[in-house]
Amino acid sequence: MRARDVFFGPEKLRALWRVLIFLVLAFASFWLLLTVTSPLVPSEQGYFWGLAFPSALLVVAILLPSFVMMRWIERRPFAAMGLPLGKEAPRGFLRGAVIGGGFIALIVVLETVVGWLRPAPDAGTLLGWLEEIVGLALLVAVAAAAEELLFRGYAFQVLVEGAGVTLALILSAGTFTFVHLRNPEVTSLGLLNIGFAGVLMALAYLRTRSLWVALGLHWAWNYVMAAVFDLPVSGIHFDVSGYDTLLSGPELVTGGAFGPEGGLLTTVLSLPLIVWVFRTRWLAESPRMAALKPLVDARDLP
Repeated sequence: MRARDVFFGPEKLRALWRVLIFLVLAFASFWLLLTVTSPLVPSEQGYFWGLAFPSALLVVAILLPSFVMMRWIERRPFAAMGLPLGKEAPRGFLRGAVIGGGFIALIVVLETVVGWLRPAPDAGTLLGWLEEIVGLALLVAVAAAAEELLFRGYAFQVLVEGAGVTLALILSAGTFTFVHLRNPEVTSLGLLNIGFAGVLMALAYLRTRSLWVALGLHWAWNYVMAAVFDLPVSGIHFDVSGYDTLLSGPELVTGGAFGPEGGLLTTVLSLPLIVWVFRTRWLAESPRMAALKPLVDARDLP
C-alpha cells in the first residue's frame, strides 16, 4: 500500500465526501430551524430555552440528513443506523442506562464512604422536586440524543466503515471533547474524562451497533448526576430542590465545581470500564441489528 493511501485511499475519500455532504445538510437544516423558530425564543432564557430547545432543533436537524443519507446514498433502512424500534429500543436503552448510571453511582458511593460527599437538606417542596426530576429527565434525554446522533451517529459510522475504528474513535472523542471546552469550571482533567466518556459511548455503539445503548448510557450518566445526586454535570449545576450534595474532598479527586467528570477518581475508574465494555459478552449485536446490515460491519471490529 502506498503511503498516500493510508490517508487518501479510495475508501477514505468516499467516507470523507459522504461525511461532508451530511454535515452540510445538517448545518443547513439547523440554521433553517433556528431562523424559523427564533421569534419564539423569549429574551430571558431558562434551561428549556437555553438547552432543551436548541438540542431538540439539533436532533431534528441531524435526523433529517441522516434519513436522506441512509435512504438514498447508503440504500439501507434508517433503522440500520442503530435506531430500530420495537423491543430493541427499550432493551438497548436500559442496558446502556445500567452502565452509565451504575458508574456514576459507584463514584458517589466511594466518595461518601471516605467522607468527601454528604447529603444535606435544601429548600423545596415534593411537588417542585417531582416537576424538576421529570423536567430533567426530558432535558437530559434531548441533549444526550443530540450528542449521540452527532458524535456516534451517521458520520461516525461512515468514518468507521471507510477509515477504520481507531481514526474514527479519535475524531469522535476529540470533537466530543472540543464542544465542552467552554463549559463552566472546565479543567484539563475534566476534558480528559469527557474524552474517555466519548470513547466509552462509541465502544458501546460499536459492540452492539445500537445507538439506543449509547443513548441510554449517556442519559443515565448525566441524569444520575443531575437529578439523583444533585451534582454538577460538566460544570452545569441544575440544583434539584429538597436536598443538596456537599463536597469536601480534594477537588483533584472529586472534580469540585465541574462535577465528578472533573475528578481523578473518574479517570481511574473510566479505564477499566472502557476495557470491560470492549470485552464483555454482555454487550453484543442483536440478531435484529445484524439483519438490518448496519454500516459498521462486525468483522471490521477488533
